[in-house]
Amino acid sequence: MSDLLSPLQGHSEPRVAVAAQGEAGVALTERRIVSLVQVAAWSDRLAQVEDAVAAVTHCTPPQRPRGSSLRETTTIMAIGPGRYLVESADPELAKKLTAVIGPDLGAVTNLSQARSVVRINGPKATWVLSKGLAIDLDPAAFPPLDVAQTAIHEVGVLVRRIAEDSFDLYVFRGFALSFWAWLTEAAAETGYRVDPPGSA
Repeated sequence: MSDLLSPLQGHSEPRVAVAAQGEAGVALTERRIVSLVQVAAWSDRLAQVEDAVAAVTHCTPPQRPRGSSLRETTTIMAIGPGRYLVESADPELAKKLTAVIGPDLGAVTNLSQARSVVRINGPKATWVLSKGLAIDLDPAAFPPLDVAQTAIHEVGVLVRRIAEDSFDLYVFRGFALSFWAWLTEAAAETGYRVDPPGSA
């Protein structure tokens, strides 16, 4: 795991901000990234790249747009035609993928130190996110395991739905603090709890 300090250091420590109704409608948790790697396949090499990713991670890439797949500590998210974002607890993920996906097949980019992730869950999670997301969060339109690249408060964000009331939000590290400020402000009306960083 990287020793790089979190941009949310001093802001994402445990606390409770209870609304007037006396309950926390959502829980916010900064997730710690071990490895986050983008894989892009040349259009005529997609099948080979998918096989290589599956061989390294033991997880099959999703076969539908906006989908994601999960196996143990690895998540693979489809973020565009022939493009995947792979998150893993393996600190050597980028090195392993680069070894099997050469420039003749595609490109491998290590984003482990370029993104921050916040998980929001709880009965009011969808309600809070709907304040800033311009996508339909109804589970029928955006079901669990779907991903979407969009923006919240002018900050680019990749949203992955974990369950009906649980989402992971990936943002650029440089915007993490302003995004966190928006998220806590948006959640203040319903009340929120901040769980220890890395506990999700």
